[in-house]
Amino acid sequence: MAKGEFTALNSQSVVPLAQYRPNSASAHQPVKFETLFVGWAKEKQPMQKTVYEYKRALVNLTSFLGHDDATRLTPQDLVAWKSKMIEVNMHPKTIRDAKLAPVLAILQWAVDNHRLPDNPARRVTIGLKVRAAGSKRSFSDDEAATILAAANMETDPVKRWVPLLGAYSGARLSELCQLRTQDITEVDGIWCMRFLPEAGSLKTAGSERVAPLHPAILEAGFVQFASKLPPGPIFAALPPDKFGKRGGNGTKVIGRWVRRLGITDERISPSHSGGIGSKQ
Repeated sequence: MAKGEFTALNSQSVVPLAQYRPNSASAHQPVKFETLFVGWAKEKQPMQKTVYEYKRALVNLTSFLGHDDATRLTPQDLVAWKSKMIEVNMHPKTIRDAKLAPVLAILQWAVDNHRLPDNPARRVTIGLKVRAAGSKRSFSDDEAATILAAANMETDPVKRWVPLLGAYSGARLSELCQLRTQDITEVDGIWCMRFLPEAGSLKTAGSERVAPLHPAILEAGFVQFASKLPPGPIFAALPPDKFGKRGGNGTKVIGRWVRRLGITDERISPSHSGGIGSKQ
């Protein structure tokens, strides 16, 4: 080509610019919620119960949406989902903690790992009514005495020992229900309970500990009771729940039992209202 000259292009060789633009329909690559969930779970290694609850939230969402493509999810979709849950009278705390929070966490993992460009759940929230002070309370002196007196008369090991152990240790009911015979041990001449992950999941890493047994527990004969049991769970008759934990069913057993004792105030959560030991 001579300097300053241009060769005319054959019009048939010219490709319209529009053909270089990706077709939005063909360029769209779906990202399944299930794929994001699997990736999130592999990295975070959550407890089995958390896996179950988060997956259930995603199943609920995809059922509402009618599709399983996270790239099509919008904030408006999530607001509509929230509205539907409110419409069927789902408790606001359940909506926030068991539905919106899992979706938010998984989508944020997807953003952080470059699976999605943004998180449509980031600003979707629900207001919770603040409970009036004093709406929840611990057991009164009389109620605590009623529970411990009833426990002393029980032949069912769960009802006999779990309330007593909880009263004088402050341990969580789930921790107590999964105790094993080898967790009752003598350390430097002091009888103790060991709370170890080998016995079952603990709420936090700091929950692993050794707690001395209160004299009232020793006087009641708990060590002698435990020493006569075969190796393994102390409350073996308490069936594990679907996560393999005895605490779930233990909560139900103790809750119903406390209510039958006449302690029916709704401000009291039978298996969580502490302070019994400090009142004795």
